[in-house]
Order: sequence, then C-alpha cells, then structure tokens
Amino acid sequence: MSKTCLILDCFSLVYRSFFGLPTTIKRQDGQAINAALGFYNTLTGLMEQFHPDYLFVASDHPSPTFRHRLFPDYKAQRPPMPEELKTQIPLIEEIIHSFSAPLVKLAGYEADDVIGTIAKHTPSDTHCYIITTDRDALQLVSDDVTVIAPNSKANRVFTPELVHHEMGVPPERIPDLKALMGDASDNIPGIPLVGPKTAKRWLDTYESLDGVLENAHHLPGKAGRNLMEGQDDALLYRRLATIERDIPTFCCWRAGRLAFDERQVRSTLETLGIRASIPEVS
Repeated sequence: MSKTCLILDCFSLVYRSFFGLPTTIKRQDGQAINAALGFYNTLTGLMEQFHPDYLFVASDHPSPTFRHRLFPDYKAQRPPMPEELKTQIPLIEEIIHSFSAPLVKLAGYEADDVIGTIAKHTPSDTHCYIITTDRDALQLVSDDVTVIAPNSKANRVFTPELVHHEMGVPPERIPDLKALMGDASDNIPGIPLVGPKTAKRWLDTYESLDGVLENAHHLPGKAGRNLMEGQDDALLYRRLATIERDIPTFCCWRAGRLAFDERQVRSTLETLGIRASIPEVS
C-alpha cells in the first residue's frame, strides 16, 4: 500500500490563518493567538483527513534568496509582515515542534524550493500532498504530487488535468507562461504587451519558451518585437518563476515520519493558551 506525505507551506498557511480569524482572539496576557490557533486547526484537520505517514513543514528563510540577487525587485512590492502576526511566529514554531515535525528552511532559498526538493525525492511508494494557497506550487503537480489549496468550505485538489484546465498549460510549462506574461504577485514583469492569451497561444504553438524564442522572429505585432528585444529578460523571468528541486538541504525521511507524544502537544497548547482537541491518527 502506498504511503502519504504531507508538505505544508508554513507562511502560506500562517497568513491564511491570520487574516481568516480576528486578532481579538488573545490569551489572558494580551498576546494575539489567532494565527497560531488557525494554523493548529488547519494542521490537525489535515492530519485527521489524510492520516499521513510523513509530515514536513517548509518555511522561508529570512535571508535574501538567489532570486533577489538575480532581480532585486523580486517580490519588492509586498508589505512587511504585520506586527501582530510576527509575534505569533515563535508560537507557531512551538506547535510544529510539539508534533516532532521537521521545520525545514535554507538560507538563499524559498519555502517553494524546499517543497520542490522534498517532493522530488519522496520514496517511490509515496504520494505527496503539498498544502498551500500559493499557486506557484502548481508547477510541481504530477501523477505523484497533488497540490491542496485549503478552503473553509471545500479544499481544492489540483491534479495535472485541473492545472492544465485552469492555467491553459501543463504544470511543467507554468514557469514558461509566467516568463512571458509576468506574475504580479512575485513582481515578475513579463514581456510588455504579452498577456495570458498571447502567452498561451505562443506556448500552444511552439510547446515551450525555448521554442517560442527560437521562432520569435515569426511573431507578429509589437508584442513579437518586444519579445525579440527582451529574450534575455524572458529567460531571467523563467528562472525566477522556476521552483528549484535539488537545493542543498538534507532532510531525513525517518525524521519526517509522523509520530508525536500527545502529552507534549497538550503541554504546548496549555502554554500557548489554546483550547483544542488533539488529533487521533494512526
């Protein structure tokens, strides 16, 4: 029987929890715990739903990434973390550690790169479920990797077929698509005047960004001329949009085996001021 691995995108779920629950949820000393409570509920709900054999939590490292070195404006438009959320990060890390789950982060890389590396190197008999609201991860979807986008009503389950339907390209071509049309959420400009329809049409015709660039001289209009003049930019944007899958991090699969001491979890919840049930998984 195949095994199941859950990989959680820490900050994606943390932000979802913070903005999904009111900051008026506080413990007696005034410390806000809405994000911590929401994260705990999401984590335990997933554990009860999937009964995973392995559990990993991937996080961004506070240092700049290789993408920032390549393109200083990468994600430059994003506001700083709210102070009421920042104070809850240590609490959330305590929750993760109470379940003996590895919290994996590496200087110079994003959580997506950690996720991509773990997902690529899962044992052959293991199906990987990536839990994130970040659509960048859709490029990782395959027959062995499923992206789950948490939703209060019903989680969205991204298979290769659904990704192709929604994005207009197969999962592995998403970086090519973003290289052409850009990605406002990551502050990747894209090629001027190349929108989603044009980018998808070009990729449908020439199969990949490399194929599009080889035939750029055939592309009509100002958009085609912009691509001719911005071929190096397109290659850079694809690099920015591509999730690394072989980053130099070590993560032992034995460490990710789900096994926790209920007493430790209960003690952590009491310390954090969270009243919640402890999941029953086997």
